[in-house]
Amino acid sequence: MKYVPLNFLSASALAALLLGSSALYAKDNTFDDTTLLQLDIQPDIQLDEKTRFKKVAPCTLNGPAEVQGFRVQCQNATYLDFRISDGFIPGDHWSLKGKNWDKAPNTAVTTSPGKVIQYGVPARVYNYGGTPQNPGNLDAYVQCSYLHGVDIFGASSLVLFSSDASNCSITTNPKRSKIDRTP
Repeated sequence: MKYVPLNFLSASALAALLLGSSALYAKDNTFDDTTLLQLDIQPDIQLDEKTRFKKVAPCTLNGPAEVQGFRVQCQNATYLDFRISDGFIPGDHWSLKGKNWDKAPNTAVTTSPGKVIQYGVPARVYNYGGTPQNPGNLDAYVQCSYLHGVDIFGASSLVLFSSDASNCSITTNPKRSKIDRTP
């Protein structure tokens, strides 16, 4: 496993490093969600030693009142960690709020520190046995929102999901307008 420390790079330089080819991004140096979802970004961070699943998903919002949601389902997981990094313009701060619904629903929140490709501390939701309809499995919802920063939109962040499950599925829900005022 190779870890790459990433400092501030322009969007096109970051794309060339991460994607390895300029042919994978559009003429205007933007990236579609499919391409970004397939990235396996290796930031210089320590993951839980039990981690078996790791995936990065983009969160791109067109204004401060939009939120992006992700449904994450993992079989036989005891936890789901999620953390967020500013994507391309230094100074934006992002928030993630996640909830797992099972026998003992639980919620976790984290924010990004504002530097490009510098993830905040992980938030964690636990699996307490699933539900009668989904025993033993984790079914969580994680919501990405823009807190504050340079206020240039569309703005992008990167969400890193990790778990001790061998495989998880991530479904990206449509963006919607909502002012996130809940802790």
